[in-house]
Amino acid sequence: MIKKNLKEWDDCLPHVEFAYNRAVHSSTEMCPFEVVYGFKPITPLDLLPLPIHERVNMEASKRADFVRKIHMKTKELIEKKGKNNAARVNKKRTEMLFKPGNMVWVHFRKDRFPKLRKSKLVPRGAGPYKVLAKINDNAYSIDLPIDEFGVSNTFNVADLTPYDGEDLGASRSTPFEGGGEMMRTSLLLHYYLRHCKMKTMLLYEEEASITRGGEEQLDKKLDVKLDMELDMKTSHGRAREEREACARG
Repeated sequence: MIKKNLKEWDDCLPHVEFAYNRAVHSSTEMCPFEVVYGFKPITPLDLLPLPIHERVNMEASKRADFVRKIHMKTKELIEKKGKNNAARVNKKRTEMLFKPGNMVWVHFRKDRFPKLRKSKLVPRGAGPYKVLAKINDNAYSIDLPIDEFGVSNTFNVADLTPYDGEDLGASRSTPFEGGGEMMRTSLLLHYYLRHCKMKTMLLYEEEASITRGGEEQLDKKLDVKLDMELDMKTSHGRAREEREACARG
């Protein structure tokens, strides 16, 4: 309808609105105009010598009853359509339930963690984190450091994945103590995210005026700082090599 007249799209809105209100919807089996007024809007093709009986010469009570029946039928059809859609969507859905104390991976959505999802190469999640409480079947409170990430610790079940690795202990304050390659990888991911966050904050403070060479120097300084923390946590001497391998992978 608009074609090449992109600057005149607002002139087409009345025609689009009329077409939408006259189109039959699959859920109601009627057009929106008919649901509200009890009849379809007239077009040049619908002109007849005499009007349809239901549209004229109808008492107010009969007219109200006629429209009320349409609304009841519409409600029933919408509810039926909703149940059919829910049954189709839930057919292959696996119920995901957690208990307080379970460990889960948390998915970082772009709208909620914009600074952590600026690049496709940045990890899309972190963890494992402990489930603190169950709000309902679809929402859980997670032991996520609020001061570090700056978001609420309540997550939808769609953003949580069960952690099936080793027991990480009862406390989130020492989640990576012990051994295991999975713990090591999780710790590397944790410090990689910290690197990205610290770098973003410093660049913001400098009002993005830092040069490319200065940015590389900043990367090196942050690497040294995080390597020292990583070595203290894990007592391993291969912190830099493993973290770089994790980042490249």
